Amino acid sequence: MKYCPGVKDIVQPQLIIRTCPACGEEVEFFEYETERKCPNCGKMLYREASASCITWCQYADKCIADLESRRLIPKERAEQLRSLARKR
Repeated sequence: MKYCPGVKDIVQPQLIIRTCPACGEEVEFFEYETERKCPNCGKMLYREASASCITWCQYADKCIADLESRRLIPKERAEQLRSLARKR
């Protein structure tokens, strides 16, 4: 395998859409988000986090640094990912 299979979701996060059970509004989640407030009614919505290599891979910090140095992810995204990696 030439590349880590999880890197695609880091560089290009998936967008997940969930319908608010209170008002029917569509709420967008990136794959690394587990909760969001509905922009229409303010209800907090939760979803199960998808498995991400950031949460289990021992090389996550090195991978994030590499992606940031090659400008495949912006600094803000790298900081978000480092925060997730520290929670493991």
